[in-house]
Amino acid sequence: MRKLFVLLIAMFLIAGCAVNRYRSDFEFANKLAAEGLWKEAYYRWQKALTQNGSSAALHNNLAVALESLNRLPEAERGYQQALKLAPGNTLIQGNYDRFKKNRGKEKGKEKNEK
Repeated sequence: MRKLFVLLIAMFLIAGCAVNRYRSDFEFANKLAAEGLWKEAYYRWQKALTQNGSSAALHNNLAVALESLNRLPEAERGYQQALKLAPGNTLIQGNYDRFKKNRGKEKGKEKNEK
């Protein structure tokens, strides 16, 4: 019985460390993004995604980073994934709508330049 108790305590401690690592990567990435350090923020959000792949917020943040890095097809897929995970999220929908509007303007500029 004592071994079972020790095993349960160890499992909770390990799980707690994983959650803290996810939170710290997520929060650190948010600070990096606020400073315009998009590559570093992207890396941290990617790392956090390995801990919580079903987070709509992470997919949204990754999409914003990819958009800022001009990796537009990947950004669009990121927004779409975030909306699949949280279909009613108005923040994510607003980001995606803004992305599509800006992307439409860019495509219009390309046509006018030709």
